[in-house]
Amino acid sequence: MNRYVKSSTIPQPIRKILPAITDYTEIFTRNSRLDKIAYKYYNDMSLSWIIMCANPDIENEFDILPGTEIRIPFPLSRVFNSWKIDEEI
Repeated sequence: MNRYVKSSTIPQPIRKILPAITDYTEIFTRNSRLDKIAYKYYNDMSLSWIIMCANPDIENEFDILPGTEIRIPFPLSRVFNSWKIDEEI
């Protein structure tokens, strides 16, 4: 289920992150958490929302099943430049 297509509430706008050859993928495990993954790749736990933007098929970060492949957009400068925002959020 895509959280932006079918929902009981009005979907919120999403910033799209197109795939790039520089992106990483990671297989979610039982002990994975998006904030830890964000820290691993971005050195900032608060940027887990960027990973969620890159994976619109994931409804809720707390419901990600082990074995799910998630895309980690990299580098962040590519993402911020595509959104035309400053890297300092």
